[in-house]
Amino acid sequence: MHFASVPPASFAQGSMPGSRKAQAREVTSLPTTEAPQPGGLCFRPLTAEDLPLLQRWLSEGAALEWYALRVPPTAEAVSRKYLPRVRGEEPVDAKILLIAGQPAGYFQSYRLEDFPDHPAAAYAKRAAGIDFFLAQEHVGHGVGPRAIAAFVREVVFARPEVEICFADPAPRNQRSVRALRRAGFREVQGDDKSADRAALLLYIAR
Repeated sequence: MHFASVPPASFAQGSMPGSRKAQAREVTSLPTTEAPQPGGLCFRPLTAEDLPLLQRWLSEGAALEWYALRVPPTAEAVSRKYLPRVRGEEPVDAKILLIAGQPAGYFQSYRLEDFPDHPAAAYAKRAAGIDFFLAQEHVGHGVGPRAIAAFVREVVFARPEVEICFADPAPRNQRSVRALRRAGFREVQGDDKSADRAALLLYIAR
């Protein structure tokens, strides 16, 4: 997750739902989306067998630069970070994006009340956050906006308690920012606009 040090007071007051204190809890993963979305997109739960694939994706291109922060992860590091999510030991719903049945990227969602350090935590009530990266071979082909929109619709908003979804990409990661905007996300009014800010906060509501 890409949590930024954006103070909650910098958000536009009254522009988002209210907040409540976060309490960690175990997440129950939603099943695979029943049918492929337009363009052959669907999602299934992350499994332990996917970890070598995540390691490869995180060692290449955009995922390496923006998600792994330019440090190719070891197999041990990937296992340490993602295996608890496979086992349901962390409140993160981890999914593999499939295109025509083949793995094409990683997406995850989580309730903001479980992560008080998230830049949108002040508006955590009934809210979720997402993070994602694509396999490098799918970057730059229009997959991102369609996959984001499908994930929010079919996974995030499949939870009736979630009314709003946030993403916090690095401001210089313009490919990710454009994809989110094309998927319907909007920038939080009043968010920090400084050039050196850690994240750009965007949201989409039902």
